[in-house]
Amino acid sequence: MDGKAQCEGPNNGKTLTVTMEVDTLDCPICFEPLRPPIFQCSVGHFICSSCRNKYLDNKCHICSDKTTFKRCFGMEHVVQSVKVPCSNAMYGCTKNVTYYQKVEHEKACAPWVCAAWGCFCPVPSCTFLGPTDALVDHLTADHEIPSTTLPDSDTVSLRLQLGLHVLQRNRTDYFFLLNLSLVAAGHAISIICVQPSTTEPKFTCNMNYDCSATGFCESSSWHIRSSSLSDGFPEGFDLILPKGKIPDDRNDILLRITIRQALSVSRASLQGKGPTPAPQGKVIAFALQRKLRIHCSDS
Repeated sequence: MDGKAQCEGPNNGKTLTVTMEVDTLDCPICFEPLRPPIFQCSVGHFICSSCRNKYLDNKCHICSDKTTFKRCFGMEHVVQSVKVPCSNAMYGCTKNVTYYQKVEHEKACAPWVCAAWGCFCPVPSCTFLGPTDALVDHLTADHEIPSTTLPDSDTVSLRLQLGLHVLQRNRTDYFFLLNLSLVAAGHAISIICVQPSTTEPKFTCNMNYDCSATGFCESSSWHIRSSSLSDGFPEGFDLILPKGKIPDDRNDILLRITIRQALSVSRASLQGKGPTPAPQGKVIAFALQRKLRIHCSDS
């Protein structure tokens, strides 16, 4: 595959941008990036130190010649000079790193990029990382997760399936992610404020429901947790629809959710030392009505 690399000359400080096949910089046996010490056969074929230590028959596995592998200081100088941009450049990382150190850098860079610029996709095995608006587009387009835009102070009715549902507001750097899953005790509901930097809860939620078929009703209030989803959708739930109290097909259920923008959050609430009265503030209200059929789609 083609790649762009920047070669640096340490003696004169000059740089040159070139395009090359990145396979040139990889070991032909293990296909990992070449890094010092690098060895070559008598014909000039390169091999990394790890593979050299595994193949001690002194036979080149490219040309099959009997040989004595010797250090190739010229190639070591080349790979040390080749710089490539971090793959997280579009999310704010400005580092140019040595090609063979790119993977290590990006593993360390990802948490920093997430905290400063973007959020992760919560779908298992998906590696998407990006700003919240791009994540919303990714969830709805690539994973077909339903989405609803929440106008200020409006009420909307939704029919949900088990799993995730995006609740977004226009022109914000956050969105809400609602999840309904089946647990031993019944149907577990949780809601997360997805944003790049995890902060103290900025919103409070009051959720209540009643089932016309059984007459069962319940209400609960809490501060909405915030997350960048770096470890997936956070564990735990905010409300349980008890098993046996509602029909298995989730018909005849009226679920009302009110989200208020919090003005302040007490330390006791953050540390789990007791409930804090929900502060007043801007209200977003929406109702999840009749025929709640929520199931996560990972397609």
